[in-house]
Amino acid sequence: VSDITQAQALLHGDETDAFGDAAYQGIEKRAESQEVPVTWHVAMRPGKRKALPGTSLGDLLERIEHAKASIRAKVEHPFHV
Repeated sequence: VSDITQAQALLHGDETDAFGDAAYQGIEKRAESQEVPVTWHVAMRPGKRKALPGTSLGDLLERIEHAKASIRAKVEHPFHV
């Protein structure tokens, strides 16, 4: 079963923001996501992230992706261990 199909089962209903890795791309467009008022913060696909330009916009996008990864790491690290 793919991650994206189980996303709504992971929410308890009081969330305002949810963070996911690149496997959750497009989650906000799914019908079951339309009913829940959650702001999704989904990681950029690795290939897109590597292709970010070396401009100030590219640097800003990289910092945003790093912040999203830092938040996800706090939850995902116990599963890794």
